[in-house]
Amino acid sequence: MSESPFTAGMPPADDIAADVEQLRHRLFATADQLRPAGRGMEALHLLAAEIATSRSGERHRALLLGRLAQTVALEQPTIALAGLREALKLRLDVRSRSTVVALVATIAARTGHPDTDALLREAGTAHAESGDQSSARHLALGRAARSLAHGDLPGAQAVLAALDPDSWAARADAPSIRAERILVQLGLGRHQDARTATRQAPEADVPLTGLTALECLRMVAVGELPEAAALAVTTLSSGAAEISEEVRALLVAVIGEVRYRRGEHDDARAILRTCVTEERWPDRTMWSLAFCVAVRDPALSAPTGLLTRVVADLHRSVRPLLPVPHFGPRLVRAAVAAGDTRAANRVTELVELVSTRTPVPLWHALADQSRGLRDGDPDALRSAVDRLRTTAARPALADALLDLANSPRLRCGEARDAAHEAAALYARIGAPGDQAIADRRCADLAATLRHQPSIDQPVSGGIDALTPAEERVAEMLAAGATKKEAARSLFVSFHTVDTQLRSIYHKLGIHNRMQLVRAWERTRR
Repeated sequence: MSESPFTAGMPPADDIAADVEQLRHRLFATADQLRPAGRGMEALHLLAAEIATSRSGERHRALLLGRLAQTVALEQPTIALAGLREALKLRLDVRSRSTVVALVATIAARTGHPDTDALLREAGTAHAESGDQSSARHLALGRAARSLAHGDLPGAQAVLAALDPDSWAARADAPSIRAERILVQLGLGRHQDARTATRQAPEADVPLTGLTALECLRMVAVGELPEAAALAVTTLSSGAAEISEEVRALLVAVIGEVRYRRGEHDDARAILRTCVTEERWPDRTMWSLAFCVAVRDPALSAPTGLLTRVVADLHRSVRPLLPVPHFGPRLVRAAVAAGDTRAANRVTELVELVSTRTPVPLWHALADQSRGLRDGDPDALRSAVDRLRTTAARPALADALLDLANSPRLRCGEARDAAHEAAALYARIGAPGDQAIADRRCADLAATLRHQPSIDQPVSGGIDALTPAEERVAEMLAAGATKKEAARSLFVSFHTVDTQLRSIYHKLGIHNRMQLVRAWERTRR
């Protein structure tokens, strides 16, 4: 049996028991010194060796396993997996082994490892043999991580709901439980719940679990951009050793995203350029969100084949898309711009899959938007805009409005309205760079409108020229419904009905509701 350097040559167990707390303090201090020095494997081995040789009681074992799990969370996946596999070679007791096996399965699930299902089954078998509470928690976290990797947020939520982060036994694992719950809330579009959960969590959790990073991502998702950048910069500048590489990657993504939206492209490239060179899987999965930011910039994306890499990794696990879901349509937009039909199809199918497994307005809207971008379908983009109006995802709504304004199959008047609204929304969320893009689109459309025939001249003949959405609006209004009633019945906004009515008048060559009633009656006779 291998000996821990902290137990070798020490007095008998009865005498050691009195000094076990001091021993544990020394052990943890040594591990904490090794990890920031780039010796994470040694830190993991030190903790695992003590777990294997210690006879100091259940409480000591539980605290050692908790610190092992926390150290694993701070390391890159390759180091964490290698360290845990080395630990499994030691003579661990059944309960400790079951926890370590569950930790391996959890890391695999988080990164989308192809062996995840087999590892979870192995962890389930080990837990059944041990009945250990620690392995039960980590097995549940692994199963929740697998659900998140497949876009099944309700499934992950159900698993996590059974865990109690406030119990003494779960103290060491409470940060991970809270972070996973907040990630689920962000993915479901429950941004206020995520905000409340982040602020109620004990401050001690923040450095270890990245709750600060999750709060920054929430701000990005709802359009609190200046606040998100300020918090991310402050956190990164703190130099805290407890910030893991994954948390660092998330904060870099936040800063890069805000700088791009502000039009500060050189500054954004400067902070993202080093991360886009990461090519080793599974470590690069930590940077997937930053990759989703960088794909909007051909200067970073095209030379590195970044789009291909991030799409391939998202097909292993959609987890990186969950805190800021509107990055999904961004990938489709980048693929369409690059002429990469395969990537556009793969991402669209992925977003549609999540919307099927997580049927909430946010994901339905993003699926519509992805299809609209891929197919050049203005009706799908209109639907995305209408659904996004019911959510708190203001950047996603502004992006969808600009996508609608850029649709080549849209009337110039409607496109100009969409671009104008997008510009106003970008201004409200603190995105002057994106606002300038929307303003330029407004100007281009206004110039086009000046050279088009008068609206009094119909552009096509009859009801057949209407889109299915316009035909539904025309039918309701011709039957006597008001625009508000039509909007309520069709589950769209008043603005959408108003825009579609203008398009109907233009296509039919009419000017008022009475003419619409007559035109509709003539068509239906």
